[in-house]
Amino acid sequence: MVNYRSIDDFLSELYLYKHRAYYGSRKRILRSCEIPLPLLALCIANSADATEILMLSYLLADSRFREEMFSEDSSSSSMEGAEYLASSIFAGMLIGGTVLGFLSDRIGRRPALLLGLLTNAVAGACSSLPIFAPSLIQLTMWRFIAGIGIGATVPPLFTLVSEWSSKEVRGVFVTAVASFWMVGSIFVSSLAWCLFQLDPNHVLPIWRIFAATCALPSLLGAWMVYSYVPESPRFYLAAEKRDYDLAARTCNQMALYLNVRVALDHKKERTLLGVTFDQRAVHPLTKDELFSNHQENGVNKFNSLANAQSPSNRAKLNQAINSSVDSLRKLYSNQLLPRTTLPLQLLWFCLSFTTYGITTWINTLFVAIQLENLYFNSFLFALATLPGNIVSLVYSDKYGRKTMLIGSLLGAACGLGIFATAVYAGSGQENDDQSSASISSVRTFVIVLCACAFQAFGAISWNTIDIVTAEMFPTNVRSAGMGVCTATGRLGGILSQYVNARLIVDDTGAGAAWVLVVASISLIFGAGMPLALDRDMVMEELRDDAIEGSTDYCCPRNKDHVSDEETDMPQLQLQSSRSLEYQSFR
Repeated sequence: MVNYRSIDDFLSELYLYKHRAYYGSRKRILRSCEIPLPLLALCIANSADATEILMLSYLLADSRFREEMFSEDSSSSSMEGAEYLASSIFAGMLIGGTVLGFLSDRIGRRPALLLGLLTNAVAGACSSLPIFAPSLIQLTMWRFIAGIGIGATVPPLFTLVSEWSSKEVRGVFVTAVASFWMVGSIFVSSLAWCLFQLDPNHVLPIWRIFAATCALPSLLGAWMVYSYVPESPRFYLAAEKRDYDLAARTCNQMALYLNVRVALDHKKERTLLGVTFDQRAVHPLTKDELFSNHQENGVNKFNSLANAQSPSNRAKLNQAINSSVDSLRKLYSNQLLPRTTLPLQLLWFCLSFTTYGITTWINTLFVAIQLENLYFNSFLFALATLPGNIVSLVYSDKYGRKTMLIGSLLGAACGLGIFATAVYAGSGQENDDQSSASISSVRTFVIVLCACAFQAFGAISWNTIDIVTAEMFPTNVRSAGMGVCTATGRLGGILSQYVNARLIVDDTGAGAAWVLVVASISLIFGAGMPLALDRDMVMEELRDDAIEGSTDYCCPRNKDHVSDEETDMPQLQLQSSRSLEYQSFR
């Protein structure tokens, strides 16, 4: 029996040969400095989103910005309309994530990602110019447009990285992309620390230079995605016209981006456990293999000749609408709703409500509770994501997604609870003597430590939920599922801006404590949602098509699980050797 390679098989071969070329183990390749350019491009794209979202936190804490935009004094309690400015970007993210999330399943992941990055860059630059943003109303409009761009990037971004990763390294690669949120947050905090310190008297409009600089990562990310990230081959196979030739050529193109040679000759081979391997290259994936593999595994075929005529623009619009409606119907079907769509939406809502609510207002919180060294503490808060990223990178495949989600959400909730206790205990205290000054120093240490603990556990939660969301949905609705989940998260982000703006006006510090308590309760509720999710997808191939009336999914079968009767002895030897190599990477 001939066993044809699937996309997953080919990607596994790419990464196996890549790892074998670099000392033969995944641990060593991760310790090296080389990052594949396609992966680096997606990482920068994610860091650009973080930069554009978090920059508002530093603007709200800048007295020159408050005087210019709110026409009030520099007190944090007089920012009438700040909640509208803060929520505008999340409202835009809601629209961008919903619309482009569905359209990327129709027009492609790569075009949707590029459109989002360019929209983000243009809107970010315009929001920094006095001619385009002279007042709060215009600034809010540009932040809303920037939010559309940010929302449009998330679904295709994580869909691309999950669909371009083999099952052996999918958790690592998705975590790596998600971890670059930390790079964006450190960049924006370092930039704020440097720029705002240049003008301590707040004479110059430093905030506009700061806003313009924060738009540059989006432009860089768009250029790198355009140059180094090809379209997902799974998208070509999930489309109405299954283009096996284009999917195969795209896979071989990715091999070139990864510096893996694709050769047609078989002259130099070696033997490993009775199986022959080309020392220099992998064999190219062909359209015949993909076609035969899909036929072998029961994937529905589409007759390309029957659809040879190019549809009109009106027909394309109708197809896009029908495709979006069909995606919604699948997402909320009995097969996906109870164990995938609904739990993930609630998870995204709770985590977004807390994270976006805290990160947007963290500097205002620090000002309200009278912490010194604002920008230094903010830098520590941004740097605290590093240990969380390391933990999720190392243990996401070892302990499973559910365990990581529950543990990190509860850990973040505990950090916020202690944070709130320290804030409330110190509210209204005067530092008149040496004893009270010492107590204040201890309180400051506890507050900063708990804030950093929340940030670290939050990073683990975000990295894990990105992996879970990208894995749980089948290919034909994966980007739409990401869009629905991120849109639900944006609703949580919008709601948190209004809640926090109303609570934080209390000058005694009690309002800041209530902000933290509400956020902690949200995390505790979200910690119960992973229990309702379907099984973990650790080391499993991605699902392709949802089948009506069944909880199973149609995808190329994992050949590691083919029965003895279904394969011949050479294939068994091949899978045995691959299995041994996979274990050495873990």
